[in-house]
Amino acid sequence: MTAADARKELAQQGHPGGPIYFACFTRRGDTNLTDITGAFPEHKQWVADQEAAGRIVVAGPFLTDDLSWDGDGLIVFRVESADEAERLARQDPMHAQGLRTFQIVAWQLNEGSVRIDLTFSKGGFEFA
Repeated sequence: MTAADARKELAQQGHPGGPIYFACFTRRGDTNLTDITGAFPEHKQWVADQEAAGRIVVAGPFLTDDLSWDGDGLIVFRVESADEAERLARQDPMHAQGLRTFQIVAWQLNEGSVRIDLTFSKGGFEFA
């Protein structure tokens, strides 16, 4: 079933909501951080390419309790099916090289807000 079909079916059942995305929980497991860090430039380029193609809503690392990075992360895909999200996730160099494993979970955005402040004279922005 596609995300569009699922939204229609949920609405017919009295559960209308926002867009459906596919969360990719990516975990390093036993891989050491040195290997993860070595693949990071290729991974970052792959993420940037997917973002430019409109396939990524958000992406970033999970942090530990002391706010340090331990190699795990999240990518939220803007695609039509879990199969498509899985196909993309397999292309991520971290996964393709066996450095991380991943799990795809369908997720519907129902609540929240985004604020973006643009300051043209300074050429900057703030995302909150």
